[in-house]
Amino acid sequence: MRRQFAMSTRIPAIALSICLVFGFISWLLLSTQINHLAKQAVLSKGTSTLERLTELIITPLFNSDTISVQVALKKATQDPSIISASLFGVDRELITQSVKPKPEQFDAQIFTRNLELQNTQIGIITVVVDRNPIYQKYQQPYFNWLILWVCFTLLTTYLCHRFADQLSLRIRRLGDRLPGNIEPMTDELAALETKVQPLLSNAGESPEDSNNTYYYSLITAHIKNRQRLGNQLNQESLDHLFDKLDYCFLRTLQLYGGTRVDGDSESVCFTIRSTQCTKQHLLVCLMAIYSLRQLIDNLSVQHGVDLEINWTISSQNIPTSPQFYFEQGLASIKLKNKELASQLQAGLIVLNCDNYSIDELSSIAHFATYDENCFVLEGFSENRQQLLEKQLQHLTNLCLSV
Repeated sequence: MRRQFAMSTRIPAIALSICLVFGFISWLLLSTQINHLAKQAVLSKGTSTLERLTELIITPLFNSDTISVQVALKKATQDPSIISASLFGVDRELITQSVKPKPEQFDAQIFTRNLELQNTQIGIITVVVDRNPIYQKYQQPYFNWLILWVCFTLLTTYLCHRFADQLSLRIRRLGDRLPGNIEPMTDELAALETKVQPLLSNAGESPEDSNNTYYYSLITAHIKNRQRLGNQLNQESLDHLFDKLDYCFLRTLQLYGGTRVDGDSESVCFTIRSTQCTKQHLLVCLMAIYSLRQLIDNLSVQHGVDLEINWTISSQNIPTSPQFYFEQGLASIKLKNKELASQLQAGLIVLNCDNYSIDELSSIAHFATYDENCFVLEGFSENRQQLLEKQLQHLTNLCLSV
């Protein structure tokens, strides 16, 4: 599995790697070229010095003028890179030389030439060249380049880090605005692709044309006194109460086939779906709400806490994919329930339905009209009420006797 890194780490690392590779290759080329030029300069220095001394020495040497020879050798060693200049006889006996103190570190290269006059050898001249001053002169541009490269690499890496950090933040913000929940990922682009992918699937297909559309009913339990409970109870008691409340929802949803979805700090939401809108589907939703309301009333009595909750249910055909359509549809009915719940008293169960009239719904339960297409549940038939009492007893034993 490929390891993932954040953009703020990956992009600077790539930039740094490129700079290091560029620097290494440049260093090889530059050092090779500098060494070649330095060697040529040393060779040129030794050769030119020998040629100049040959012109100056050959005549005084023929005339046995050793003073002039000594002066010529002295002038040659005034060059910082010339350590010594010597004149030897034909039998390699030292005639005269000029030597200056050797530096602590030096790299000597000896150059020798035979002195000839009229095709007759009259002596040997030797020059010792210290290569260090010449190499240092040629290596100075190399050190200047090295400093420039280090500064460029550090600056580039820093700027890439700043840019990548800002880009990463923008991508994360964009991803947070898209619908859908995914596991936290280090790679921001991978997380964004994961969220965008469902939006791109079935790109040319309208929601109505897909065969994955279901009729969803969203039930919202709005806790009207949520803030007051936080002030009345300590944190431990409040946590225990809501743990029990969550457990009641969990067991009831298992009984009626519901699915918990995200709500907010003052509401709990869950969905029940079917292939189409039917009275039977609405009946199951109402039975689930009624059972939950009675169960939570028993929970309130057990804990000595007054839970003021109203219940709303709204329904809509929603495609399950692409994910964007599902999230969008779910958000629209969440908004309906929230707006409706804000106007209701605690304890009421209100069905928001425009598919059936109140007379048509009377076959599954007793309702009173609250508003247009909104009906307050008043109760069920006797047989169904008995069934609900048995289910409530089962849920009470399961949830409140623990």
